[in-house]
Amino acid sequence: MSYKLIVNNHQLGEFCSKIEKSSAIALDTEFVRMCTFYPHLGLLQVFDGKHAALIDPITISDWQDFLTILKNPKIEKYFHSCSEDIEVFLYYFGMVPTPIIDSQILASFLDNPLSSGYASLVKKYLDAELDKSETRTDWLKRPLTEKQCEYAINDVLYLFPLVNILKSQLTENYYLQAAYQECQMAVARKCTVIDPNNAYLNIKNSWQLKGKSLGQLYKLASWRYKLSKEQDIALNFVIREEVLWKIARYLPSSLAELDKLGMKGKEIRLYGQKILDILSEPIPEVPPISRINTYPDFKKISDELKKAAQIISSKTGLNQDLLLSRRLINQYIKWKIDKKGDVPEILTGWRQPLFSEYCL
Repeated sequence: MSYKLIVNNHQLGEFCSKIEKSSAIALDTEFVRMCTFYPHLGLLQVFDGKHAALIDPITISDWQDFLTILKNPKIEKYFHSCSEDIEVFLYYFGMVPTPIIDSQILASFLDNPLSSGYASLVKKYLDAELDKSETRTDWLKRPLTEKQCEYAINDVLYLFPLVNILKSQLTENYYLQAAYQECQMAVARKCTVIDPNNAYLNIKNSWQLKGKSLGQLYKLASWRYKLSKEQDIALNFVIREEVLWKIARYLPSSLAELDKLGMKGKEIRLYGQKILDILSEPIPEVPPISRINTYPDFKKISDELKKAAQIISSKTGLNQDLLLSRRLINQYIKWKIDKKGDVPEILTGWRQPLFSEYCL
């Protein structure tokens, strides 16, 4: 099928006028994120079942008509594995298309693996082979080759019929609305704003530190996170996570000691003195990190939930990994023991009637 390469505002406006009445559009993004905090958009692919386009964001400045379509709740937005695409839209446009229908999530309700790849689903449901040779291409480099463009447009040309097939099969087994709910929850999780003051919780083995060392990690991780965002540098390109942990653990007092702990020469030149200054500042009191698997009855409750998921899976045919993940187990146990916070996901939405008799 032919497609339009859109490289200016006028062309984008004309294309939007053709798709603004559509009931759904398939979307994909190509971006580069090698050593940056944010993804850098290189290409946008759009298809509404009739009109296909590759939109070059580098040469376009007026996105108003396109954003109006993305915000229109009457137009479904089809994606595959939308997580990184959401980051692109949040950074580049300050918004997320709505409503989002994710083919990977829909497929998981039809006894496919949770992380099913796009090419494997296209092969299974559309009997088509996709060329994935351009996966690691530089999407910011111009001009784009014909092969790059064909690769990119196929990501939406096949996505549109794929989602429609998945929706049809989910309607037949009555799980379409459940799949839609799961899409909404996945989008909401991805849109959660990270508090820089909680960045230390994402450092591997942070739970091993206590007292002054944990307080120092709290300060260092917050500083690294803020700097990464401000200067658009990947976290580990500022300072590697394992080195940050060592600094908090061993509390160096000189640039030479930073070197011994694994900081590279460039890192020391750029950030060495700043780190020493942070270490010399007042240390906040940070409560010890409680690991969820040390909670009372963790194993007992976890095993009960897994057994319940097995029973539910055998009754419904739903993928056991879809029904219950480690994240959902941890979320439920923390809520059950702490007696505070939001009701866990297995007791809300489509999972609630399935798990309620086992959990309440």
